[in-house]
Amino acid sequence: MFISISNCCDEHEFLNSVRLSGLLKYNMKQTNGKLQVPNVEFVNVARNEKGVIIGGVSGSTYLSSLEIEVLWVQEDYRGQNIASNLLEEIEQRAKDAGCQLVHLTTYSFQAPCFYQKNGYVICGEINGFPDDIRLYTLNKQL
Repeated sequence: MFISISNCCDEHEFLNSVRLSGLLKYNMKQTNGKLQVPNVEFVNVARNEKGVIIGGVSGSTYLSSLEIEVLWVQEDYRGQNIASNLLEEIEQRAKDAGCQLVHLTTYSFQAPCFYQKNGYVICGEINGFPDDIRLYTLNKQL
């Protein structure tokens, strides 16, 4: 049997072959069908008075949980509870969709304290990055 490994692959081919037909199919079988296709994706944005996006949050759901993938607010608008409002909104949408848990990762130079102030608990930490940077995993029950 000959196997070749390369970095040449179409994004859609990878998505269909590896992620959906491979990993997702395996995960569905292992979770007795409780894992749903991660097709519930939430996106919320904050806009200024001119309608320009100055922040946003996105995440996707599976196994009755929401994984927050991105939360960001432009520096000029920080300290005005915009990030907290975005977080609260996506959490409520996830809860309304039946999620019981929300989780995310953040680096030590990003926002672990912000998430802790919003009820998240650190449940994992990875060390070994340059400059003593750490990667945290946090979660919160909804």
